[in-house]
Amino acid sequence: MHGRGREQAVLRGLLAQAGQRGSALIIRGPAGIGKSTLVDDARATALASGFRVLTCAGVQRESSSGLAGLQQLLHVVVDRADQLPDRQRAALHSVFGLGPGTSPDPLVLAVAVLALLEDLAQEQPLLLIVEDVQWLDEPTANLIGFVGRRLRDSAIVMLLTRRSEAGDPGTDPGLPEVVLDRLTDGDAIALLAELDPGMRREVRDRILDEAEGNPLALVELSRGLIERGLHDAGGLPTRLPLSARLENVFADQVARLSLPAQDLLLLAAAGTGVTLTELGKAARELGIDEPEQRLREAERAELVRPAGDELSFRHPLIRSAIHGAASFPRRIAAHRALAEVFAGDPERSAWHRSAGTVGRDELVARDLETAAELARTRGALGGAMRYLERAAELSPDPGQTARRLARAADAARQSGLPDAALRLIAAAKKHADPLVVADLAVTESFLAITTGAGGLDIGGLLESAERAAPVDRDTAASLLMFAAIRCRQEAPGSATAGHVLDRVRELLPGDDPRVTMATAYLAPTRDAERLVTAVRAATRHLAVLPAAAATGLAMAAEQLYDWPLAGSCWAVGAEGHRRAGTLTDLAGVQVQQARNLLVRGRLAEAVVVADEARRLGTDRGLPLVVAAVDVLDAQLAAWRQADGPVPVTVPENRVDLRFHLGWAHGLAALAAGRPADALGELIEAAGHPDLGPLAVADLAEAGVRAGAADRVAPVVAAIEERTRAFDSRLLRGLTERARGLLAGDDDRAEEHFRAALGLTGAAGPGGPEAAGEFPLQVARTRLVYGEWLRRQRRTADARAELAVAATTFEHAGAHPWAARAQAELRSAGVAVDSAAALTGAALLTAQELQIARLAAGGLTNKEIADQLFLSHRTVGAHLYRIFPKLGITSRAALTGLLGDLA
Repeated sequence: MHGRGREQAVLRGLLAQAGQRGSALIIRGPAGIGKSTLVDDARATALASGFRVLTCAGVQRESSSGLAGLQQLLHVVVDRADQLPDRQRAALHSVFGLGPGTSPDPLVLAVAVLALLEDLAQEQPLLLIVEDVQWLDEPTANLIGFVGRRLRDSAIVMLLTRRSEAGDPGTDPGLPEVVLDRLTDGDAIALLAELDPGMRREVRDRILDEAEGNPLALVELSRGLIERGLHDAGGLPTRLPLSARLENVFADQVARLSLPAQDLLLLAAAGTGVTLTELGKAARELGIDEPEQRLREAERAELVRPAGDELSFRHPLIRSAIHGAASFPRRIAAHRALAEVFAGDPERSAWHRSAGTVGRDELVARDLETAAELARTRGALGGAMRYLERAAELSPDPGQTARRLARAADAARQSGLPDAALRLIAAAKKHADPLVVADLAVTESFLAITTGAGGLDIGGLLESAERAAPVDRDTAASLLMFAAIRCRQEAPGSATAGHVLDRVRELLPGDDPRVTMATAYLAPTRDAERLVTAVRAATRHLAVLPAAAATGLAMAAEQLYDWPLAGSCWAVGAEGHRRAGTLTDLAGVQVQQARNLLVRGRLAEAVVVADEARRLGTDRGLPLVVAAVDVLDAQLAAWRQADGPVPVTVPENRVDLRFHLGWAHGLAALAAGRPADALGELIEAAGHPDLGPLAVADLAEAGVRAGAADRVAPVVAAIEERTRAFDSRLLRGLTERARGLLAGDDDRAEEHFRAALGLTGAAGPGGPEAAGEFPLQVARTRLVYGEWLRRQRRTADARAELAVAATTFEHAGAHPWAARAQAELRSAGVAVDSAAALTGAALLTAQELQIARLAAGGLTNKEIADQLFLSHRTVGAHLYRIFPKLGITSRAALTGLLGDLA
């Protein structure tokens, strides 16, 4: 293999290591540089070594529909999906039309593909070959990237080829790659000498100059001379970009075939995944006599390779050369013949009819819309997007164009393709009526929540709602609810927030739950008692509420500072989205659920939920979710680590995240004994209407320790007055602690500390179970109360409070706070061993802990996989690592060890 020995060795090395470690590699380079040759060598090596080989290839847009690459890759093994967990099996069966029509989330489908491949690799090592990634449909490309990043624990090697000069960046799987450069002059000369030892020097030099070190160009340009019997370079094509010259060479080879053989190859080029049987039917539809002989003619010319009932081109450029060289009428005729052959398959038939349509055609557009519904039903949302976009191109009526583009945009959003969604939204707006504009605004708003991309500002949402209200009240209400959420995040307490609330109340009847939610978001103090009653009434049958309703009520409950109720609502919402497989929504809900758990002091659970939200956000391309988890991690670190602030970048338009991050940094500085630094962060966080009440005791402590009690006292008083309307034991407990700290050594301090402990469910010393719903806040109160008692020389009372605080902090994994409580205990004359052993939970990563908890609860690997959107073999690999960490050898031992976390 001239000039490719190093790359050949790399690929063979990956195959040799497959028994110990899986891998994925992209081979990148221009057309003809040797990518396919390397892959063919790897294929031969793998087959000789006992591998199973699965392949697929991207093709240019006109010839393919959604998830065509996935179907090509797995069509010979999809029958093995019966062993997968239920939801994963249903997802694969739906995509391949083998079961009831469902609409699986792309992540569920990706996990199903990974699980199927891992199962196959248990029987024999597996080589996956994906050629021309740049032309794959985006859903398949995203899925390939997901699988490629998770092959470490499997006997699977994935090799992908990608042209360096072509393709949509959205189809880049983001995997490791090797880039192929041009051959050296020495290697190129050696290759030509092997092809034609008698080649004259001037011919050789012209070919070297034309080929630019490209192996395929060297082979095909010299082949052309040899086949024509030319002894000089005059027969070479004129100077063009190299890929175009190569296509010209292949087109010239095709042109030497008979016209019927050329038409047969055009059918093969136009019909992605067409079998030889189907090709024969299409040939007869096109009037080609004796198609078998025409196929043998093309095979003798070394342009195609039949294998069973399948046909492949010798090189991907041949397909594009055939398609590009064919006249427009011939391409139209080929697609129409294929549409007739696929008449029993509404999707493929509609796609080829559309490719064979000149101008606009409403009937074909309707067929494509029907195909989009079929694709959506079986979970091929990327295919639905492409069908709808093509339907829009064919629509004679601008209104229908806009409507179909809007539907395509929403399909793109749900498929995890935000860039495509934004492109389609922009196109739809050029033609849209007010209702379509409103639908587009809903899609944009969903995108903005999770990705930070696009989205109307609050004024734009109000304007769209105003236009939509006369024709679609529900759509208008959805836009107003998005506006309410944006107001709470970006402009709490503003005049705009009041205007949004007025519009909600004008649009909807007073007993509509959305009115209660919007009022809680935007004016929670206006009638807090009535609002609390309404929210609690709406959650009376919480378990049966739809996920969207549960999450809306969770936000309302948090605005009313009923954090336990909100936590129950978030859990119901998360479980509803998990069951439905709506994973983008699940990731967003989990961010809120983790923050709720954090406020309630359940750090281990918050870590687990935040970790899953991060994985979902990363896998689905949701940068705003990932940014929110980064902030959560900083908040968790303020409780659990003593390493200083965690560096985090927050999007400019997310004011709420900036305040949360400031609170995290302030709490971390307070834990580290830097009260002046803490004060600067916390005084700003206290200005946020939601966070101020939660940070009030932290602010008071920072102010007192920094010698600035007079500065923070008015802020504490203002927060207390502002939240007086809420019947929240947590808020009252925090403000009582703040007042106790500000009282200094006055006897009134004790009254406030004891009142705080009574309000938060821990009236007297006891174990961690006495801490009620907010164990860490109770422990914080005990800590400062114990410090106060020690200063009053009431050492025995101080020891009791400090001991409980230290135990609570240790139990929760709040290490810097435990260290501070232990230091106070030592000052009170108690011998403390600060090098306490880590609990079982502390030895595990967040994902390992989540899996261990579910396994301890009795779930099988497949049940865990179905719940966490992992392959069941990945679950098994995690358990394999968990057991030695915990010093156990069986699942049964998990129950006792992690019983409190199950």
